[in-house]
Amino acid sequence: MKHPKILSLMMASVIAATGVLPAGAYAAVNGDFDGNGVLTSDDLALLQDHILAKKTLTSEQAKLADINGDGTVDVHDVAELRKLILKTDRDLQFKKDINRVDSSLIKDEIKKLAIDKGDVVVTSSAELKTELTKYFADSIVNNLLTKYDDKFFADSVLLLKPVYYDAAKYGGGTAAVEKLSCGCDSSYAGVYTTGPTVDIGLNIRKEHDYNSQSLGVIPAGAKFNVTHGSANWGHVTYNGISGYVNMNFVTKVSSAASVVQTPKSGQTIAIDSVKYSGGTVTVTAKEVVSANDKFVPAEVAQVVVPKKDYYANEAKWKVVTSTTTTTTTTTTTTTTTSCPYPLAQARLNVIGKDLKKAFNDAASIPYYGRQQDPNFPQDDKTTMQWYADYGFKNRKGNCYVMAAMFCEMAKLLGYDAHMISGQVPLAAGGYGPHSWVEVTINGTLYVCDPDFQNETKKNGYMIQYRQSGTWRYEPKSVMS
Repeated sequence: MKHPKILSLMMASVIAATGVLPAGAYAAVNGDFDGNGVLTSDDLALLQDHILAKKTLTSEQAKLADINGDGTVDVHDVAELRKLILKTDRDLQFKKDINRVDSSLIKDEIKKLAIDKGDVVVTSSAELKTELTKYFADSIVNNLLTKYDDKFFADSVLLLKPVYYDAAKYGGGTAAVEKLSCGCDSSYAGVYTTGPTVDIGLNIRKEHDYNSQSLGVIPAGAKFNVTHGSANWGHVTYNGISGYVNMNFVTKVSSAASVVQTPKSGQTIAIDSVKYSGGTVTVTAKEVVSANDKFVPAEVAQVVVPKKDYYANEAKWKVVTSTTTTTTTTTTTTTTTSCPYPLAQARLNVIGKDLKKAFNDAASIPYYGRQQDPNFPQDDKTTMQWYADYGFKNRKGNCYVMAAMFCEMAKLLGYDAHMISGQVPLAAGGYGPHSWVEVTINGTLYVCDPDFQNETKKNGYMIQYRQSGTWRYEPKSVMS
């Protein structure tokens, strides 16, 4: 806003130029019953139990329970607290697990997956089976269904990320034949059965010698895995007994054993963090590949998040995976980040990565809009990034430009910030279009209006709606 559209001030005490301190620095926040400074699912559960008479809030907690300010603590406060929690950036607790999968257990469909695709959230065993069946044989699907059953999904959600490593890219080539000192090798690996001449049972010998001690017997017709072998002897484990069987008395059923290989420290995905912000859950991970490890072409990365922290069923999930460079001896990880607001990032590098400095910088530019240039876009008729880019490039602009510049810098600093388009009353009567920024900190909503500070020379940083000495804001839409 700018003359002749002079905006009326609410009549009351003027805000001090030093600004308003964020909530938590001076008072408890509604809904933060455990007093840890962050609104979480634990606070939500406590409020729900209080309303259902399962637990009773203390007198101090009760003062924080009327979230929507209607004078009554009820289910509407639960709904309001849920909304506040969904606006709160936070780290999610998680557990991680990796299953490396042998080539005999993967389907061609997984070979179409790039390293940055294929992640999905599942909330039931049925969803888990549907997703895994696309890429893997029944044996790996059944193995994970045993681990993640209906009881598991009663308390947790699971982020799955199937991954296929292209042999040509990662130097694996075809699976190398592993030779043992005894002369047996992995080319004989597979599923076998006894017969056809075995009618009683097949001895599991202690040594590569039919005269050696029999450790146990595999029943006629039973199936078993051979991991290594030769024309004469095969390495087996059956019912917990490990030894050797005479390969002259077995028949091969399939070319490889249906087993999941044990994860190694080399080729794998390493999950670093799980964060929630603005309706999106981001899992950061590193792809780690070592030329010293045996090549295994596929794996399933599982990230387990407790359901009590996953109340935002509408949240979008994404996995950000860094790239890797591999040599024969070392692995160097290089993370490439695409900044959504490069001009805002460049400005922060100049003025310092501080929210108040970002606000003052946006509020300091000379006012410039349609009054000065009829070709300047009409209010809210373009994007936040256009307004911000104009301000960063030209160091001038109107309220929309100032708000966009600050909003981009606030987002890059990790704040839950949104550019708002609306209106405010004019001194001459009626309303005029205006833009400002909403920032949520510890569940409390603040208004940051660079143009208010630019025009009035009063504090526009971390003020609140209907606060004394401010403009009367009427928000209409979110532009960010």
